[in-house]
Amino acid sequence: SARVILDDKGAISEIHLVGSAGRKAKQIVRDTESLLYARFGIRIDYRRISLVQLDAPNVSLVPSRLIFVSASASPQAENCVRVVLQSDGRTYEGVASVFTEAHQDAQANATAQATIGAVQQAIGEMARLAVQEAKHVSANGQNVSLVVIHALTSQGEECLTGTCLVRDQPLDAVAKATLDAINRRLPVWFRASNGNRATFSMGSQVKAPRID
Repeated sequence: SARVILDDKGAISEIHLVGSAGRKAKQIVRDTESLLYARFGIRIDYRRISLVQLDAPNVSLVPSRLIFVSASASPQAENCVRVVLQSDGRTYEGVASVFTEAHQDAQANATAQATIGAVQQAIGEMARLAVQEAKHVSANGQNVSLVVIHALTSQGEECLTGTCLVRDQPLDAVAKATLDAINRRLPVWFRASNGNRATFSMGSQVKAPRID
């Protein structure tokens, strides 16, 4: 990720970057200088570029966003709901049991549970997630999937909510509502869980580790 700070005249005064430890700091800073000049014709002193490199194990494997692929019910064969997610070319699958005669809200709950199962495969111990409620509600004449998630992280407990309009496939809407609740929190959890293992550098000069 990156953030650019401008001065009162609109010129770049600072650039703050977050990257993995897979490449040398000098290479990332030089790439940034080259990109700015080649793409925008802007020259900037490397000393204005601040780089944070996260060197925690498997940092590159933690997704910044999960994408919905499919949600399907197979009550005749397995009495389950199966949800498939994807991120950065990796696929994650979650399964939850549901009774054949289950009403709509029970199927919604099972779909949310299956989605959480796939999410946990992707994020590991970064957060522990549980479905508090998943149901379809009516709002302004529209059928909406509403999901409430409990999250336990290094920062404490959180209550997350997500919604999605129900169109052709109710199970799809539940899985998307679950991701709506979770995806926006992934970068925050990631920074919190890896903050104590971050290496700061300004150009080629290493500073003392610190996370604001």
